[in-house]
Amino acid sequence: MMETKDLIIRESVFADIEYFYPWEQKPEVTEFFSIRDGQTKEEVIRKYIKDDDDPAARQFTIVLKGSSPLGGGAQGEDRPIGRIVLADIEEGWKAELWRIYIADTSLRGHGLGKQALLAMMDYCFKELALERLYLDHYTGNPAGFLYQSVGFRYEGVLRKNCRKNGVLYDVHLMSMLREEYEAKTC
Repeated sequence: MMETKDLIIRESVFADIEYFYPWEQKPEVTEFFSIRDGQTKEEVIRKYIKDDDDPAARQFTIVLKGSSPLGGGAQGEDRPIGRIVLADIEEGWKAELWRIYIADTSLRGHGLGKQALLAMMDYCFKELALERLYLDHYTGNPAGFLYQSVGFRYEGVLRKNCRKNGVLYDVHLMSMLREEYEAKTC
């Protein structure tokens, strides 16, 4: 489990599908991901189970603390607000930040995504002892600025590398190396 000023980031559990499924039906969540429109709950469950069984993947749920000034759930309870998925994990070497989002659009722009991203970077470089953390994002994804602001560097464009609803999209590849992470955190 990871903790920031406003967030708890914990390993996802099967019951979290009750959050993931409705979140991943929202265009404002899926716009910049290869999540196909109209996916069924069964498809979400299958993907969750597949990732849960994959030793090279880890799933996390972003939880807003009830004590946060941004407000938790009813009566100050903590409440899930987003998701992170790591893929292609090879401890001691590399991993892909495959998915990260804050589902509630009213909570975007308050630094929660940045808190979650920084906590995940700490986890990857300290706990998993990575040498390289990478991600990609669709052209036009405003999160590209966030990634760059915390130290990710552009490596290039993977042309027509992602498919969503039958359309191929270019994605921008970014990475951070251990030495870059350490230089930013010292």
